[in-house]
Amino acid sequence: MPTYPQMTLAEIRTQARQRADMVVSQFVTDAELNGWINSSLAELYDLLIQKYGDDYFVELYSFSTGNGVDRYDLPTNFYKLLGVDLFLTGNDPDQGAITLRPFTFAERNRYATANAQTWLGITNLRYRLSGSKLWLTPTPQGEQTIRLWYVPRVVPLVNDADVADGVSGWLEYVVVDVAIKAMQKEESDVSVLLAQKVALIQRIESAAENRDAGSPATVADVQSTSGAWPYNAGLGGGWTL
Repeated sequence: MPTYPQMTLAEIRTQARQRADMVVSQFVTDAELNGWINSSLAELYDLLIQKYGDDYFVELYSFSTGNGVDRYDLPTNFYKLLGVDLFLTGNDPDQGAITLRPFTFAERNRYATANAQTWLGITNLRYRLSGSKLWLTPTPQGEQTIRLWYVPRVVPLVNDADVADGVSGWLEYVVVDVAIKAMQKEESDVSVLLAQKVALIQRIESAAENRDAGSPATVADVQSTSGAWPYNAGLGGGWTL
């Protein structure tokens, strides 16, 4: 029997066959089930990160800027961006960091003055996602350390022993979804499983919404206009232009 919340690829496949009553049938092959399992895992992953659970999957990536370079490669496993920081002094977190703000394409020339920063946390540096690159404007000075907070891509299960983490038994969603796909291929009635899937989605959305049950999320207080720069500078207050 599988141990929740984690299950191997082989365990998920077995559970899906049992749910679809196809334990001895090879009408649906293991290869087909593996493909559906990874597809359903991606759906579960998106439920968590798009609706309420950005912080369920987060990684950090840092790099140094180069003189005259305004575009930098994103991590190879990059999926969604959570935030961008600029360190005030080298790459020492104890010296503090500035939260960078994005710019729109229409604003690409708005911040074209020279890039600068101060120990007070004032900077005119902005970022934008551009294909597989992080675009910074104005072109940054060299040897500045940038840190990305991002959601990585879901890692597909390949081998039978590969493990998926369902956090709180949410791999049940994958099992049910794969069983639906298997029974649809067989042209069987999937109404009961569809009802179970809807209930699971409601449960996941409700439970994942507030991961920190003791201290629910509030409106963020971010760096605000200081007046030192004409456009959205940052000096830790509570209001912005």
